[in-house]
Amino acid sequence: MSQDSVGRNWGQWDLLKLNSFSFGITGFILAMDTIVLPIIVLTVAPEGLKNTYLATLGIGGLLMAALIQPTIGQISDRTQTPFGRRVPFILWGAIFAAIGLIGIRLAPNFGILFGVWIFIQFNVNIAYGPGLALIRDLVPLHRIGMASSMKILSDAAGAAVMIAVTGALIGKTEPDIDWTWISLGILAFLLILPISITSVQVSRYEFSLPSNSQYQKAKSSFRSVLNTQLGLFLASRFIIITAITSFQTYALFFLRDSVGLDNPAEALSRMILVIAGTLAIAVYISGWVSDRVGRKPVVMVGAIGAAVSTLWMLTANDSVQVLIIGSVIGASVGVVLSANWALANELADESQAGLHIGIINLATIGGAVTAKFLGPIIDALNQIPGRSDGFGYQVLITADAAFFLIGAMLLMPLQQTSHEKNNRNSY
Repeated sequence: MSQDSVGRNWGQWDLLKLNSFSFGITGFILAMDTIVLPIIVLTVAPEGLKNTYLATLGIGGLLMAALIQPTIGQISDRTQTPFGRRVPFILWGAIFAAIGLIGIRLAPNFGILFGVWIFIQFNVNIAYGPGLALIRDLVPLHRIGMASSMKILSDAAGAAVMIAVTGALIGKTEPDIDWTWISLGILAFLLILPISITSVQVSRYEFSLPSNSQYQKAKSSFRSVLNTQLGLFLASRFIIITAITSFQTYALFFLRDSVGLDNPAEALSRMILVIAGTLAIAVYISGWVSDRVGRKPVVMVGAIGAAVSTLWMLTANDSVQVLIIGSVIGASVGVVLSANWALANELADESQAGLHIGIINLATIGGAVTAKFLGPIIDALNQIPGRSDGFGYQVLITADAAFFLIGAMLLMPLQQTSHEKNNRNSY
């Protein structure tokens, strides 16, 4: 069954409910990584090894994601239930990930904490891969750009809300109240509620189909999915995600050591808020535009903006300039992410969307891991005799700008799909 043949009108509200899943799952993962795990690690790790222990948890989680997402995506492609292909996996993963939070709070040592975190990551990724395939499963191709924009907006909103809530509560100390339990309970609720909204919407949609309607029978296999087109896209996404993640990872040290700000943490928090705001506006507009002019031109415009604004950051010397430049970076990255995710969905075969998205996320994970390993290179470059103390950051930012352009140019040889041609002709 093709989603275009069903004729459902996917309005903004429908797309927002469909992408509530991303609000819950992305916010949960980032809140755990940013707030919860660092706090819990301090209770089970020696002071001198806290960063090593935290890095071990992070790498273990990424490896679990790389293993589970393509595998479960492929299994979900072949699954037939009255609730659809994806919903059983989404609900299973979310519920057991929430249950795993009990183990996070009770873990008496790092070994058990690591095991519980792997359990949570196992179940989160059971939900994550199939959930990301919903856009390609259900949304008409001429609305994928807007659907992808809603997905990126949901990601950003979920991360902002869950990080803010857990950050405000988990560190409180009152004799009669365990704020850690309360924080984890709220986190579980904010995971389950939006995922339930998406699951209900998808299930009601499945029930509304004629009794003889079925998805195309999947012949899902790695060999059938991999091709030159996808290879170029994977290389492009890997490079772009490396650029985005590396700038995020080392931004605080850059602001302190190169820009010379007295309170880089405060400046970074403000910059993140500004970036989130401009990103949201740019994402919404770029989704609408990419549905009309195509994905590749929008990616290229965003990449050029990201490259120029990233290099512009090298000239910043106060917090005001950092905020101004950060707003341009946020808008440009939002354009890239929105059109890039729309293209990721457009390249997918509908019958193999789960496996396809799982493979796409291998490039995302690879870029994130690569960014983490750039730290020693930056430190080494900063210590070269005769160079400024911030030379490593200058090289990093210059490389990030180049990565944006290279990532966009790798997409230019991609052939226009028949779906994309039809979409352009429909306006």
